[in-house]
Amino acid sequence: MCTNRNSFKGNKEPVNCDTAKQQPSKIGFRFIDHPSDVGMQINGETLVELFLNAAKGMLSIVSDRTGTNEGEQLVSKQLHIKEDSPEELLHSFLSEILWLIIDELFFPFRIQICTATSLSIEVILEGVLLKKEDLRTEVKAVTYHQLHICKRKGLYSTKLIFDV
Repeated sequence: MCTNRNSFKGNKEPVNCDTAKQQPSKIGFRFIDHPSDVGMQINGETLVELFLNAAKGMLSIVSDRTGTNEGEQLVSKQLHIKEDSPEELLHSFLSEILWLIIDELFFPFRIQICTATSLSIEVILEGVLLKKEDLRTEVKAVTYHQLHICKRKGLYSTKLIFDV
């Protein structure tokens, strides 16, 4: 078990986006139009919340499962990720979860961020092993297109585009 920290520590803060045109939504994530893939606007009061909302959004594309079925056993996985920027960290965090879904059919229901800095993250995932028919949409990859974390009026925000 780990202690959950609600903010990132470190000196590489995302840029301030006071000049951004689009007003961020207060909800965790919402779908946005994209011509060929799935786009999302992700928001959070902290970077930890932004990461969790991004994961929730991606998981909502993949499956509509919300809990365990009778007889299913919970499985735990750990992630330790280090990157050179908050954007790369978010991309790697989501890509690692996506790899577990695609490769192992592991679907997390609980995501606990244990420790986080602006360049590293330690996470515990709890979930179940799915059957192929439990997957609703195949997400092939998390893209870097429009991935830019900014802070505006106390709210962290980014856009994510998923290749489906």
